[in-house]
Amino acid sequence: MTEKKNLLPLTEARGTPGEGLADEADIRRLVVTFYDVARGDGLLGPIFDAKIGDWDAHYDTMCDFWSSAVLKTGRYSGRPASAHFGLGLTEAHFERWLSLWERVARQELGDPKAEPFVDMGRRMARAMMNVSGMLN
Repeated sequence: MTEKKNLLPLTEARGTPGEGLADEADIRRLVVTFYDVARGDGLLGPIFDAKIGDWDAHYDTMCDFWSSAVLKTGRYSGRPASAHFGLGLTEAHFERWLSLWERVARQELGDPKAEPFVDMGRRMARAMMNVSGMLN
């Protein structure tokens, strides 16, 4: 079995948030805070600043993505892996992204709310590295 078979469809709505889970306001706060931190990072910041022109639109897209990925709202439609092709990303970029993501998620949401975001972030980073050929 390959890692690619473990990818989740993100466009299918499959439920509502349970008690103790993050809500849409939590997701927005997490996304905006994460990108504020990432944009200030020496490794990730230049990539984000070169790629993203409209930050408000990017925040909206990322909120839809995380809402779909964690809350199963089905709001996101897109191809996350293809959006990252051609950026020259290395394993170091993914490791830094994941480190910052986990830190900000725990800081902003606390446990247990952060756990689904941390888990999905790990899965997404691994899947993106797999698709990029970094895990062969």
